[in-house]
Amino acid sequence: RITRGVACSLIGRTTEITKQSNNGRELYLKGTNPKGAWERTLTASGFPDFETKSSQTDYSHMKKSIKTAESEDVEAEAWWECRGTKHRSLLCGGKKGNYESLRYVEGGGDVLVCESIFHPKDSSKKKAVVKWRFQRDP
Repeated sequence: RITRGVACSLIGRTTEITKQSNNGRELYLKGTNPKGAWERTLTASGFPDFETKSSQTDYSHMKKSIKTAESEDVEAEAWWECRGTKHRSLLCGGKKGNYESLRYVEGGGDVLVCESIFHPKDSSKKKAVVKWRFQRDP
């Protein structure tokens, strides 16, 4: 019970700021919680993508070195799915595993949903999944 109460109070003080630029190619994110802030910019590329032809079969995502919230150096790749309505990113090469996120809006654009998945390196451990919903500030 105490753990749940502490977790709920931390979650209630978590925010995420998102800004698109370069016609949606770049997505700036700033997550803030009581432990601090984590800023990064993800660059969408690969397939499916804005400039990819439907007959194209060879593709790759641009990889960019960024730091995780824990200051680990990882390789980030990102792309848009579902006709540009969902943004997926992968952060690979973390000491404990890889991070995957899927972001999209719902509720007429007033709610940002972020599905976060941690894929542990240790195959004996299960992946961890969390779904965050951020209400737009008035």
